[in-house]
Amino acid sequence: MIKFLTLLMSLIERFFLSQEAAKLRQEGRRETIKEINDAINRQVELGEAAISVPDPERTERLRNRFDRSRGDK
Repeated sequence: MIKFLTLLMSLIERFFLSQEAAKLRQEGRRETIKEINDAINRQVELGEAAISVPDPERTERLRNRFDRSRGDK
């Protein structure tokens, strides 16, 4: 009977440990997703800031590239 109770207690302990591990993995995933989203948002903000500043050289390069792609020279 004691062996049975010991086995039962160890199974219950394993169950709770696995539940805790699953919860920690889920929290880790959630944190990783948040970090990735933050990094993406920073890159978007940098890109928007770069576009909002007028850059005549960049505009000319893009215009030339567009003209070349259409075959206009």
